[in-house]
Amino acid sequence: MSAQLPLRLIHSDSVFESGPGKMSLDYWRDRPTVEIVESLDPGRREALRVKADGRVMNGNTRVKVLRERNYDVDALPREVLL
Repeated sequence: MSAQLPLRLIHSDSVFESGPGKMSLDYWRDRPTVEIVESLDPGRREALRVKADGRVMNGNTRVKVLRERNYDVDALPREVLL
């Protein structure tokens, strides 16, 4: 099996400064790490979905929070979109 490419968030930090982006960030920051990781599991409704080049199409906020916690997000299983 080949190594996964590093994840690349598609949103800049400014998205998380106000409005829905901030509300989502605040919500996920209050969740336990294990809950965030499980929510990203392939097969889940809101799984981590990425393009072949590593761009995160679904899961940006949760990946951002996990990075803040020094979690190795690049090792997470993911659904790759064609």
